[in-house]
Amino acid sequence: MRNKNTVLGLLVIFALICVYNLYHTWNAFSKDSKLKNADAVELAELTEDADFMKSLKNSQKNAFSYGLDLQGGMMVTLEIGVEDIVRELAGNPADDKDFTMAVSNAIAAKENSQESFVDLFYQEFQKIQPNVKLAAYYASADNGINFQTSNEEVLTYLRTQSDDAIQNTFNIIRSRIDQFGVSSPNLQLQEGSGRILVELPGVKDPERVRRLLRNTAKLEFWETYPYRDGIRELEKANDVVRMVKKRDGDLAVNDTTAKVEVDTAEVDKSAVVNDLLSENEGAEETAQTETPDSLKDSLSNDAFVDDSTLSDEERRAKFIERYPLFEKFQSISNEQLQGYPNTPLLGYMAIADTGDFNKWMRHPDVVSVLPNEIKFVWTAKSPVEDGEFLELIAIKYNAEGVPPLDGDVIEEARQDFESQGSKAPDVSMRMNVEGSRIWSDLTAKNVNYSIAIVLDGLVYSYPRVNQQISGGNSQITGNFTIEEAKDLATLLSAGKLPVKARIQGEDIVGPTLGEQNISKGMWSFLIAFLVTVAFMAFYYAGSGFVANVALIANLFFILGVSAALNVVLTLPGIAAIVLTMGMAVDANVLIFERIREEQALGKSLKASISAGFKNALSSVLDGNITTFLTGVVLFAFGIGPIRGFAVSLMIGIITSLISALFVSRLILDYFADKGGDSIKFGSKLTINAFNKVDVKMTIRKKLFYGVSGLLIAVSIFSFVANGFKTGVDFDGGRQYTLNFEKSLDENDNEVIRQGLTAVFDNNSPVIKTIGGENSLLITTSYLVDKQDKSEEVENLLLSTINGLNSEYMAEVESARLVGPTVANDIKRSAIFSILFSLVIIFLYIFVRFRKWQYSLGALVALMHDVTITLGIFSLLGALDFLPFSLEIDQSFIAAILTIVGYSINDTVIVFDRIRENLGEMKTSGLSDVYNTSINQTVSRTLITSGTTLATILILFLLGGDTMKGFMFALLVGIGVGTYSSIFVASPIAHDLINGQEKKATAQAQ
Repeated sequence: MRNKNTVLGLLVIFALICVYNLYHTWNAFSKDSKLKNADAVELAELTEDADFMKSLKNSQKNAFSYGLDLQGGMMVTLEIGVEDIVRELAGNPADDKDFTMAVSNAIAAKENSQESFVDLFYQEFQKIQPNVKLAAYYASADNGINFQTSNEEVLTYLRTQSDDAIQNTFNIIRSRIDQFGVSSPNLQLQEGSGRILVELPGVKDPERVRRLLRNTAKLEFWETYPYRDGIRELEKANDVVRMVKKRDGDLAVNDTTAKVEVDTAEVDKSAVVNDLLSENEGAEETAQTETPDSLKDSLSNDAFVDDSTLSDEERRAKFIERYPLFEKFQSISNEQLQGYPNTPLLGYMAIADTGDFNKWMRHPDVVSVLPNEIKFVWTAKSPVEDGEFLELIAIKYNAEGVPPLDGDVIEEARQDFESQGSKAPDVSMRMNVEGSRIWSDLTAKNVNYSIAIVLDGLVYSYPRVNQQISGGNSQITGNFTIEEAKDLATLLSAGKLPVKARIQGEDIVGPTLGEQNISKGMWSFLIAFLVTVAFMAFYYAGSGFVANVALIANLFFILGVSAALNVVLTLPGIAAIVLTMGMAVDANVLIFERIREEQALGKSLKASISAGFKNALSSVLDGNITTFLTGVVLFAFGIGPIRGFAVSLMIGIITSLISALFVSRLILDYFADKGGDSIKFGSKLTINAFNKVDVKMTIRKKLFYGVSGLLIAVSIFSFVANGFKTGVDFDGGRQYTLNFEKSLDENDNEVIRQGLTAVFDNNSPVIKTIGGENSLLITTSYLVDKQDKSEEVENLLLSTINGLNSEYMAEVESARLVGPTVANDIKRSAIFSILFSLVIIFLYIFVRFRKWQYSLGALVALMHDVTITLGIFSLLGALDFLPFSLEIDQSFIAAILTIVGYSINDTVIVFDRIRENLGEMKTSGLSDVYNTSINQTVSRTLITSGTTLATILILFLLGGDTMKGFMFALLVGIGVGTYSSIFVASPIAHDLINGQEKKATAQAQ
């Protein structure tokens, strides 16, 4: 080996770098564990210890961390509303039907297209208005667009603005996550799709994360109308509602024009308010009742007419007939009004009733009588703890929708406590110089009136201004918990999102499942590692121990590089490490088999080692490069855990080459320098184990073609007859893994299915038993298009199941949501990734072997492997008797690509030997060369495939339930791939080359 000292020096430096990063990994894990296990007092002391926290943060920068499936947590796919940017830049032309239709059509087209939304919008706009220029909508002195500006220039402007908005949104969400305090968060901006992937290991409150991510944080300060002015406008609206109901009855009202902003998804629900305003014809009278159980009960107690002959029910009906808008509305009491006559609070309404009220306020006839200068806005929370009523506030609006002051002036926001009264949590804000000036003028103008503080269309507080406030300080109060106040401060500090971010996908893993996955993953890895080490020591004797040292060095290098690159270690990542262990064995097996061949020719140990490494190099490199290319494709097209698998696979391939080509070589050269037979490459039992193997491939190829043809025919028949069980990745939907206290049977499953069907609007869920009798995998499309209903659906699921049988005691271990648009993108990515990988491999083999016949033979073999693997999944999925999922999802696609990489590795090694023998066996016929080459490589093929299949089998049996489908696909695919590399790829290449040679000979004659 040349430059031995240089190589040794570089290996030492590489090892030291790995040691450095692994030390930081150990330090980060130990300190993080100390924080997790600390009680409240210890936690406060540790977090206030500057040196401790500095050491933790420094170590986390140079360490790998656990992913969601190993410690629990949440992964969220956010979609940026580029259509909102297109509308906003055009001035929100809601009345322009052509523009609105173009936007709607573009949104629909985006679900099945990879093009940007801006380009799709332009295409749809051209279909509807081919003779109208975009400049007609976007011309403005501020952006430099005039009515002569070309469409292409406007499109360039829109693309720039949308890209900037997406990048700003990404930066703001990153800032929010950084302030949220999650350990090792991972954010990915998916270029071109307008999506952001957020991974938050360790989080335990999914709903809190949803609020943090999706809230726009649009903070506004509005002047308000006093009660007398606001209630007067509501009376006008009531008169219109009464006339419309007389004219049309209780028909559905128009929802297109909003005069009320409401989002009740964020508020709590529960019990009661005290007072009701009863209004007589032409007069304003109030009547306070004792705390009623319901609004209707209180109505029956109010004497709002003089006719005492009417019953309570008749009087209530007469009231509702005259005041339909106030049927479920409860005004403030006389005492409240006398205490603060200028209050903007008009009254209260139960959260469940606000929907009907809002519909009426959006009705075109109601909108037409209300001035543009007023808007009615609900509060974010009930005025009482655990209340189920909201307050209605009247704010001074304007046609432009621009508040006197907004959140852009906020320099700092922090959670604090009220200085007076209850000392409840609040949010303190400090404004910049311009904001301080405006705030001072605004408060001076509104002494003895209220200013409403509105966030994302909901009033959080409406403090009364007692005097002018200078200095730019303000507070938001609102019956907050400390956690809610901290989150609100985080939103305000990070700034508002330029556009809305919608949750299109979720993946939630409970901490218990994470701990189980760590245990199962580590044990399966350890056992697989020990089995491999034991086999190498048995089969190769002394050199087997050298291979094991290289194997341990490879593991050390993988972990060290993973730490240096801050890789997030997941369960698929552990599988990738195990797989690369098998590939590291493969490299050593290739080298050792060639050394054995050289020794059989009578060469010395030193000469055999040198020749063995030289002759094996091309096979080792070709096999690893092709697998590395599939890892690149996986990384490019995969998301989340699939990317983690790809990263670990690529790192492992590089380090396995280093350990096999350099670590093993240095140790073997050390023994060679000692002379003699200081190291053995096999025992008496193994040294000649495959010497008498004679496959006779060219003679038996018709048999193998027949076997393969039959398997492919059965597979295609199953495709047509049974189809596939596609998972939520491809179909979209919600998927839950539940654990039960009670063992379940088929009757329980059917009871649960019927119970859930009833509450899921007759949408029957798919239920499968996994991992034993106490776990179910439940998949449903119920409310899949309502991504903000995740908590509601999960609560409904659990309450329904546990209500069916008190012994069930079901708990959600993990939950997934994949929106329809994300599912379509995943399907496209899956198809592109497989096709792209096949094209890359075809081209690589063509470049390396210079004959298209080799490329075609390899390609047919790969398609053979993929088809049979898919056929087995289709057939077994239809039979539905296996205790694990056989769904076609992202993990399955990752398995297919891994099979492609591993199978081509086998095939390339056979082709390498054929190419070598064609040069050395010039007097032999083509069939003899092929048969000899296969016989020479069959030992390597069986040994490496056997060790790899053994490790995968161990992972399949002992690993987590979530990985069983993935590992089963690898077992099937690698087994089929081993067969095809010998009995499919080589015969096809042989027949194609042989046919070409016969044709050339015939033409020459």
